[in-house]
Amino acid sequence: MDPLGILVSDTDLSRRDVVVRFGGASLAAILLAAAHASHLSAQDASPAATPAGPVGVSATLMGTGQPASAPGLELSLRRITIAPGGGVPPHSHPGALVIFVEAGTWGYTATGGTIQLTRAAAEGTPAAVEDIPMGTEVILNPGDWLFVEDPEDDIRNAGEDDVVLFVAGLTQVGEPFTTFS
Repeated sequence: MDPLGILVSDTDLSRRDVVVRFGGASLAAILLAAAHASHLSAQDASPAATPAGPVGVSATLMGTGQPASAPGLELSLRRITIAPGGGVPPHSHPGALVIFVEAGTWGYTATGGTIQLTRAAAEGTPAAVEDIPMGTEVILNPGDWLFVEDPEDDIRNAGEDDVVLFVAGLTQVGEPFTTFS
């Protein structure tokens, strides 16, 4: 497992173990490998395959802790940046997340779970909560946010500038934060 909490094998260490042992070097190696694999596939004469993992995505674990009021659960905060043309193919997350769009134009396609969208506040009042239809891409802009439980989704940068997301998650201790379909 890497510091992003992405499942790599069935014998993963906990996120905390990996972060402590490998820190930023592991993240840099994974992002470099993903960029290299993307470059190699572009040179291949065979048809392009769906990426196995994130493309043009960087993540920073900003903080984590285990609340006494929620035994067995871990609360985390991540800052995710998706470069233009980047995205994350179908994947899932355990638990509940709040995803806030800080910048950019974000394409979000829900394929499972419970998803509620709240559009940015107009004149200080957030819009009414919307349910998102499964399998249909929804475009989110700065100030919009999602509340999701056990989501399955596919995400991409739908614009020309970086997408910046803040993701707060409440998940079981030791579970990977992201698992690819």
